[in-house]
Amino acid sequence: MDTGKTVRGGADLVFDMIGGTTRIVEDMHRNIAATPWPLGAAPGGAAQGIAGSVYSAIRGANHLARGFTRTLLAGAAPLLDRGAPPGPHREAVVAALNGVCGDHFENSGNPLAIPMQLRVFLPRPDDDGRTTGSGKTPFSGLFETARRPVEIHPRPQALVESGFAAGRHILLLVHGLCMNDREWTADQHNHAEALSAKFGYSPVYALYNSGRHISTNGRELCAQVSGLLDAWPTPVASITLIGFSMGGLVVRSALHTADTEGHAWRDKVDKAVYIGTPHHGAALERGGFWLQKGLTRSPYTAPLAAPGRMRSAGITDLRHGNVCDDDWQHHDAHEDHSDRRRPIPLAAGIQHYALAGTLSAGPGSGLGRLLGDGLVHPASATGRHANPDFALDFPREHTRIIYNVGHLAMLGDRRVLDQLQSWLGR
Repeated sequence: MDTGKTVRGGADLVFDMIGGTTRIVEDMHRNIAATPWPLGAAPGGAAQGIAGSVYSAIRGANHLARGFTRTLLAGAAPLLDRGAPPGPHREAVVAALNGVCGDHFENSGNPLAIPMQLRVFLPRPDDDGRTTGSGKTPFSGLFETARRPVEIHPRPQALVESGFAAGRHILLLVHGLCMNDREWTADQHNHAEALSAKFGYSPVYALYNSGRHISTNGRELCAQVSGLLDAWPTPVASITLIGFSMGGLVVRSALHTADTEGHAWRDKVDKAVYIGTPHHGAALERGGFWLQKGLTRSPYTAPLAAPGRMRSAGITDLRHGNVCDDDWQHHDAHEDHSDRRRPIPLAAGIQHYALAGTLSAGPGSGLGRLLGDGLVHPASATGRHANPDFALDFPREHTRIIYNVGHLAMLGDRRVLDQLQSWLGR
């Protein structure tokens, strides 16, 4: 993302935060001044008297400052874009912000919103024009920095222009919430690149706004894979999918869209692997909902529930593992906790695999039963559900639980790679 867009989007976010904070403080002031009962509905309307005038003035000043800043930064954009190029740390911050409030970015036209795209990574040229050898940098243990990302869709001509070696077997990687495609590299290791080196896959990485609804991203991913297949310079023999965390739900959503709309790329998919995917939701998001609802029970704490309602659509989709539009369209996820999903089985004709993590040192640990990998419980990650209509039919030999590992640590865990090589070897 260009520096000018990043600065303009960051400025808009600051003004949004000022406006949101002003509303919270005004609501607190109004509620306390009304001296209501400790439990019950909060008063409505704006603060009265001088206080109301002050808050109105703050909102007006914020609006004027936003307009002035936008005009100033729009004129300075060419100069800003000649400054420091986007790097992995900036991309990581933008991706995290997209996960938290990416739906708001898209709805408000904030330039920080990440558009769906497919990228490949190529060796980064050194100062003499040669490509780097080892591919390691002081920061490559955190993010992918040794190689440069090249957007290949919606720019299919880049497949040829970039010199990317497009093989017959595509490995499509879909990242998780608040992440980007660089973060498949962990502890100077990338599962996809290791699989590519050993089995001849051509790795392609999806980059998307993880704050949008999962079904929206799934639909766009489906369309982009169709375009990618049309532009791929070599006949494609297979497409193998790997989704990490939320990315696994996006994969399932894309497959469901491809089935429903009859996309040709669906017939090329041979295997799909889900790593730490909350197929039936994540307890952390369910806890966030009840915390938000608990704050609304008293007029003195109700304004503090407002930040909870700012949780992105992507985050609220993780409460139960939504993959279709119908799962979320007919109710307010900030008010209604119920699971409105209809059962969506694993896509037929594909070998599906599920990898789960747990903080337990071994089977039977109480900590693991309670926390799972810290974000996703193994029961959810392996598709188990008390209602057999919702249970996902992973063959027993296609599931594995990795012990003594946290959620993000699975991206750098050697046991995960060993299992991927066992399942995806050719």
